[in-house]
Amino acid sequence: MVFCMFVLAVAIMTALIINNMNPSFAVALIVGCLILFVSFLSTELAVYVLIFSMLLSPEIVLSQQSQRDLSIRMDDLLIMVIALGWLARSAFYKELGLIIKTPLNKAILCYATICVLSTLFGMIFGKVRPLQGTLFVLKYLEYFVIFFMVLNNIHSREQLKRYFLALLITAVIVSLYAIIQIPMGERVSAPFEGKSGEPNTFGGYLVLMISLLSGIFLTYTNKKVKGASLAALGLLAIPFVYTLSRSSWMAIAGMYATLLIFSNKRMVLGVLLILAVLAGQMIMPKEVQKRYEKTFMSKPLESKDQVKVGGVYLDLSASERVNSYLKILEDIKKRPLLGYGITGYGFIDGQYFRTLIETGFIGLSAFLYLLFKIFSTILRTYRNSTDELFKGISLGILVGFAAMLTHAMTANTFIIIRIMEPFWFLMAMSIAVQSHKLDAKEPVQTVSATAVCYES
Repeated sequence: MVFCMFVLAVAIMTALIINNMNPSFAVALIVGCLILFVSFLSTELAVYVLIFSMLLSPEIVLSQQSQRDLSIRMDDLLIMVIALGWLARSAFYKELGLIIKTPLNKAILCYATICVLSTLFGMIFGKVRPLQGTLFVLKYLEYFVIFFMVLNNIHSREQLKRYFLALLITAVIVSLYAIIQIPMGERVSAPFEGKSGEPNTFGGYLVLMISLLSGIFLTYTNKKVKGASLAALGLLAIPFVYTLSRSSWMAIAGMYATLLIFSNKRMVLGVLLILAVLAGQMIMPKEVQKRYEKTFMSKPLESKDQVKVGGVYLDLSASERVNSYLKILEDIKKRPLLGYGITGYGFIDGQYFRTLIETGFIGLSAFLYLLFKIFSTILRTYRNSTDELFKGISLGILVGFAAMLTHAMTANTFIIIRIMEPFWFLMAMSIAVQSHKLDAKEPVQTVSATAVCYES
């Protein structure tokens, strides 16, 4: 009776508030409240909402600036709402062990701390705008929220399998959407990316999904599963090629090299590589060949900023990246320890150099330590897995991570929401496989937030 009266009172108050609101904001508020309610009732249902929103939610530009847009995606808000519902559910059911012990905890804590400190110092010295810096730091940290939230809510093999299928269904949907764009003659992109789109981001996401499917295809013995994964691979490959993203093409090379090292099907992979090289010029679309030819030129353009590597000249876009990296190596001498703070330097298209200039050598060291722990953790999961599903997913995450490392050489891969949301989701799956018996549905060991520092 008391609960019914409480719900009625909340409903009346909400109706009165919404009556005086902008209609679009009112709709967003209602949807947010519904998702919050769903998150409280079932975190698993909320996780499915998050999976599909990763690539199927719009972006809202809060302000446009000369060097970067200050924007927020609907999935940013969804993460906040779902996390609140998860926390409320945990408190209601007395399940306050929210941070699970993992091999990544120390590295995550170190990196997050350096990001916060460098940005605070950037604000103090006038290099970082407080609002902009704060929002970007929160954006960096929200991936870790996804990681722990998902890890807390994987308890069985079947549940992990359902999450995995939801991720792949999302990839198929956005790939079909991208294929429709091909006849328009422009570089393809994911839905809700604005007028110009973000083909480089979409390419990085597709490489990650292609890596997952490759792991399943090479590991499973079931012919139906192999056939379905091969068909999905073929589907995702079409929009991937038409992103015309050079960073993503490099990432495929990193992925394939890692497959050759760690997969048991090296002979098959070697033969496929030889065939691809021999038939490459015949099967590749003209757009791809033109993109390659424009990147590496035998004759220079009329520009002083063009960079020459070996005997070839890079196009202006690639040259601009290289010149910005060289400038960073000079400017970091002024603030070598903690850098200029998040958003304190300007836009840099390259994860490693951006991390260096924003967080200094201390921040770059923490970031590299986190990457090392991620790699060693995935590799351990892959080597110790005997189940075909776990083995395939682990191999896919392993080679996908190698692809992300390559992609990050010329893109801000590890802070791009449409790549990092699925990546940290997959990392939670990898840790879940490694840390407890999923089929037994045993709860994983948890610790309080204050105990993270002492995790061994």
